Amino acid sequence: MLIFLDIDGVLIPDRRHETSGAPADIMKFNSACLNHFENVLRSYPNPRVVISSSWREIFPFEVIPPLFSPDIASRIIGFTPFLNPKNIHQHKYLRHQEVLEYLRQNQAENLPWVAIDDIPEHYPPDSPVVAIDDYNGFDQNSAKVLSEYLT
Repeated sequence: MLIFLDIDGVLIPDRRHETSGAPADIMKFNSACLNHFENVLRSYPNPRVVISSSWREIFPFEVIPPLFSPDIASRIIGFTPFLNPKNIHQHKYLRHQEVLEYLRQNQAENLPWVAIDDIPEHYPPDSPVVAIDDYNGFDQNSAKVLSEYLT
């Protein structure tokens, strides 16, 4: 099972911007959101995580895994690829296309997957997506929904 993980709105709730945080806090996940997410993964040893966030446009891959606990960081295996800019306008569900391209490039089309995103409209309605309320981020309810996908 692959988990395609968005970050902003998922591990960093939008409400964080209501406080005046230091610039160094930009790369800190909300501890409650992170704990909920990591605790689900600890219950299921096989899922691997692919970052599908816009963070991949800003940070190199090596920066992301250390933001997680070591046991979870080892399960983060990559980023979704960037699509050819000439073809982007052809895709209604851009993030979904990036997921499909990741699966194709890694000969993983037959693997089950789920996306975690605060903008479920990035995916067709029948896609496996844990829709996150961006104000609260990944919470106890999100953990329950993700667990149902992983069972």
